[in-house]
Amino acid sequence: MNLFACEENVLKWSQTDPNSVAGIRPLADWAVLFSGDLFRRRLDGDYLANMADYRKQMGGMMRDLGMTGPWFMAPRD
Repeated sequence: MNLFACEENVLKWSQTDPNSVAGIRPLADWAVLFSGDLFRRRLDGDYLANMADYRKQMGGMMRDLGMTGPWFMAPRD
């Protein structure tokens, strides 16, 4: 993850992959996403038992932040 002052700077950067433009998000969005239980509760003894709920929460957070579409979907093998 690279941090830039604004989206314009990302697009000007010589190493920007044109296919990654959909993933350009404000830092605040990423902070919200990574503050969810899927990340915060990893050391809890019941983490694996609750992982399905944590993943649902993360999906809801992604929808709320507009992180939808093919770029944000995990590849399925």
